[in-house]
Amino acid sequence: MNLRGALAAAAYRAAVLTTLPRWIQRWRGAALILSYHNVVPTDARRGERSLHLPAARLRAHLERLAHAFRVVPLADLLARQRDGRAIRGLAAITFDDGYRGVLRHAVPVLRQLGVPATVFVIAGALGRTEPFWWDRLADAAGGEIPDRERWLAEFAGEGGRILAAQRLPGSVPWSEDYLPASADELIAAETAGVSLGLHTVTHPDLTRVSSGRRDEELDGCWRLLRERFPAVVPILAYPYGRVDTAVSAAVAGFGFAGVTLAGAPVARGDPLTLIPRLFVGPGMSPDALEVVAAGLRTRRSRA
Repeated sequence: MNLRGALAAAAYRAAVLTTLPRWIQRWRGAALILSYHNVVPTDARRGERSLHLPAARLRAHLERLAHAFRVVPLADLLARQRDGRAIRGLAAITFDDGYRGVLRHAVPVLRQLGVPATVFVIAGALGRTEPFWWDRLADAAGGEIPDRERWLAEFAGEGGRILAAQRLPGSVPWSEDYLPASADELIAAETAGVSLGLHTVTHPDLTRVSSGRRDEELDGCWRLLRERFPAVVPILAYPYGRVDTAVSAAVAGFGFAGVTLAGAPVARGDPLTLIPRLFVGPGMSPDALEVVAAGLRTRRSRA
């Protein structure tokens, strides 16, 4: 840990010791939704490092969360929020992209702790044997996506077009933890209290594709997942956290809720298509999570 990291860790520890975060959380009438991506056995050595959380860190987060929140299924939290009922002290756990590592390493932790969760699935990636484009680019660059905003702006975040514009070096085979899960693995996860949500068919930036393509991504994901999985819920996680007025209206038109990466607690008045989540990466300690969960600092996703 460098000096900056050590100072930040000390500041978070000091804040926790004051008990201020817990008092703030009790006073606020808000809930919390955490957004994870993948879970791996130890520190990530491949792909976009900010997305792959060690299993031990996930357990530490969930154990700390239990001190201030009651973790409920995401659909239950949103139903209460939609109906205007109290959501104080509630939290929900989500995982984006449908990584195989979540099924292998997060689900056992969730089961042991009795914690429900929602996995947002990219319907067109089920069982694919190649990593997601962001992991391939980050891996070639040493752990972080170069020119990320350029790829989103010029290619609407579409993996096939982005990879076609690259000359990536050959790489060693990937651990299956970094690949998309199969349908069979997701079906098995449903029996462990995991529900499945929508993350489009191919994961484009919905704010940068045509309205026709946008609607195909939304409707296609719902139809493909509903045909296979009994526990799919009509809740969309926006790819890359990107949403605008037109996308929000389209999501509402399909009857879906929508969750963002706005990095804030959930308030009772938040629109159902603009529900904020807090991105959680491997660098966030349990102390940092407790402080951020109280709204003392917000953080936004890079992926």
